This record gives sequence, C-alpha cells and structure tokens, in this order.
Amino acid sequence: MDDQLWERTLDAVKEQVSVRVFDAWIKPLRPAGPITNSQLEILVGNRLTMDMVPTRYGAILESCLASEAGNHIRISYRLDPRESEPARPEQPPVPAESNASSQAANPSARESDASGQAANPSNDQAATTRITSRKTSPNVLEGTGLDARFSFESFVVGGCNQFVHAAAERVAERPAQAYNPLFIHGGVGLGKTHIMQAIGNRVAQTRPDLKVLYISSEKFMTEMIHSLRNQGIMGFKEKFRSVNLLLVDDIQFIAGKKATQEEFFHTFNALYETNSQIVLTSDSFPADIEDLEERLRSRLAMGLVADISPPELETRVAILKQKAAMVGMALMDDVAFFLADAIQTNIRELEGALIRVTAYASLTHKPITLGLVKETLRDLVKGHDKIVTVDHIQKTVANYYKIRLADLLSDRRTRMYSHPRQVAMYLCKQLTSHSYPQIGQHFGDRDHTTVLHAVKTIDKKQAEDPNLAEELESLLTMLRR
Repeated sequence: MDDQLWERTLDAVKEQVSVRVFDAWIKPLRPAGPITNSQLEILVGNRLTMDMVPTRYGAILESCLASEAGNHIRISYRLDPRESEPARPEQPPVPAESNASSQAANPSARESDASGQAANPSNDQAATTRITSRKTSPNVLEGTGLDARFSFESFVVGGCNQFVHAAAERVAERPAQAYNPLFIHGGVGLGKTHIMQAIGNRVAQTRPDLKVLYISSEKFMTEMIHSLRNQGIMGFKEKFRSVNLLLVDDIQFIAGKKATQEEFFHTFNALYETNSQIVLTSDSFPADIEDLEERLRSRLAMGLVADISPPELETRVAILKQKAAMVGMALMDDVAFFLADAIQTNIRELEGALIRVTAYASLTHKPITLGLVKETLRDLVKGHDKIVTVDHIQKTVANYYKIRLADLLSDRRTRMYSHPRQVAMYLCKQLTSHSYPQIGQHFGDRDHTTVLHAVKTIDKKQAEDPNLAEELESLLTMLRR
C-alpha cells in the first residue's frame, strides 16, 4: 500500500477522534500489504485491539480511507504475527447459577457484596445491579442499565463541553475520590446522558468489582411506587443503596414529589456515607429547580456542578462527521457545514436531520449533495441557503478594511494588513469546516501554526477590545446576509 495514502488516512482519522484514542488504538495499526481488489488488510497488535477497533472505529477508518483514495475500500483485520506480547486471556463468563454457588462457598465474597451485607441470590432487584458477565465486545456489560454506545470515545469534545468531559473522565478514573456528587446540567439534547453513561461504561469496564447502575429519576419513582404496593420496599432500598456508582438522569423530575424526594435523600446519604460515587443530570442548576426540598438541593450542589452549553459550529460539524462515519458515510464539507449552520442548538435535532437526509437518499437512490439536503430539510433550513466560503470571507474582510485582496494574501506585515489577515483567518475557522492547514493554503500556503496563532490572537483580543468585538459582529452579519 502507498505509505502516503495510509499517512493521509491516519491524519484524517486523527481529526475525528481524541488524541488518546488515536495514540492507543489507531496509530499502532499498519497495513499488511497493498490494496487488492478494493480490499485492505490491517495488522493489529493483540486481541483486545482486534475486538475494539473494528466495532468502534472501523467505520471511521473506512470512511477516511475512501475519502483519501477516491473509492470505497473494504478493511479487514488480523493479528500481527510479529507481535511478541501475548494477548491477555479473557475471563470466561460466569453463569448466574455458578455465581451464586461460588458466593455460598466463599464467605468473604458474600460479606463484601452489597457493602458488607450478605448477598441474597434470590433477590432479583439486588441482582439486577450486579455486573454478571462480558459478551462478545468488552464494552457490553449486563445489569447496569447502560447503553454501550455511549462512550468517551464517541463523545465529540468542544469548547461547549470541554470542562464537563474532563470532570467526567476524572470521576471515571477515580470514583468517589474526585468529585462527589458530579452534577451535570444543560439544555435538551446537548449530551448530558451521553457523558453520564460514558462514566458508567468506563467504570464498568475498568472496575468489574464495582456495581454500576444507571436509571432515570422517573424510573426511580416508578420502581419505588411498585415496591411500596407489593411490600418490597426493603428490596428497593437494597438495590439502590448497595451500588458503588449510581447515575441518575433528569433529577429535576422528582421536584414536587415529596415521597420520592424523601427516599432519594436517604439513598443519597447512604451512598455518600459508604464512599460510593453519585452522578446526576438535570436541565437546570440545583438552585433553579423549583419545588425541591432545600436539604436535597444542598446535597446536589455539594460536589462539582458543571454545565454543558450549546455546541459551537466547529463542534457541530465534528459531531455530524463522526455520526456519518459511524454508518460508513463520507459527509462532504459543504453538506456538513450547511446542516451545522442550520441547526445550532440541539444535537438531537442535528442527528435527526442527518438521519432524515440519509434515509431520503437511500430510498431515492440519490447521492447526498447540498441540493438534496436543501430539498429534504427545506422546512428546517429555511433562511440558511447561503454557504460561507473562504473566498467570500477574504473578499468581505478586504472590502471592510479597505485594502486590496492581494495585500490581504501577501506577506506584508504592517498592522494595516496583518490585522485584517488575522481576522480573516479567524472567521474562516469559525465559519467553515476547513482545518488549519487548509486555511493556510488559502492564504498563500502559510503554515498551519500561523493560522492557529491568528485564531488565538483574535479570540483573545475580542474579549478585551470592544472595538474588535464590534468589527467581528459587523463582519459576521455581512457574511451571513
């Protein structure tokens, strides 16, 4: 295989995954030989990588390879025979019956279960929180209420959620030792459930000795009512107070429900006293949740409170490209930018629009073009027909500052030209899906570090200089007119 093609493919993948994911899973891969009959075989170092890469990142790899090669190439995987390190043997699944009998034969195991209380194999509610076995993929775990698709690797990080992402990873690495409780709040469809379940999935994978349970507050209330009606409240208490990591979604739902608040308050205290991690999500800051008991409100805010904001354009584009890659589709830049610009606040709506477009394209057997997107989503994207290009930005900025376009693109370093040039580079990064190297090419083949410096400079100055902020606002209005 052409080494340059593989390097370009890796560079493309690197833009769609985190640095940690790229270094751990993608970078060690290497082609086994040339591309034959539109197929490429890739060598992997161990069985864990063999399990992880095809299921999680295979679609991204194929999409990026197809984009760079100009045609679809199917990727297959096999273990590298030169890899000297043996793969770690997987633990065989433990059937529920043998699990119960082994506990009976091992008093210490029985004592350590349920935070020091004797385990009861017949107690179905308590058993539902126990991680029992692993199936074909290391990220599929039973009995947690978690959706294995929600992981840190599939969560697109941007300025809107960087703080939450960092806090969540810290909690996953050190449950009950970093931030307890972790309270995540933000609007609908911004990724609160995703990042919460990512914590649960990471802990469930790396700490199989811990009990993990994810539940919505509505289901918590429903189960509590059911247990009261069927005289099973002790089983209910055992279920929720014996876990090591409790993740409760949409906690604002229990506002105004006194009995549910009372039970959750005592559950919270029991878990906190036994050094168990608690993670909560809400659409509001704790102090803004109405009809919530003050003592519970203070508990929710006693740890770290972090918010998720609506994603900026760059993050929305990255989300769209990742979602498309997961289904093996290479999304063109103009289409991704158009969708991201049309739907600016809600990630779920953004994903829904992409699903609608792909379904229409599949049913009509048409390629996904900008025209097809506009036709399919004409009710959603009305008023967003204009795509901002680098050329348009350059001409608009040159006219605004009353300089020639040739001077904007030249190497002249006086402030009369350098300032507009930096502004233009900044706007290109904000309003287009081009990477730093691609923007540099549009500005006389400048190095990507020059563009990066320009973006950081303008971003910092606009917060300090109200005149610059006004200039940027005026330019944005002109470009989107």
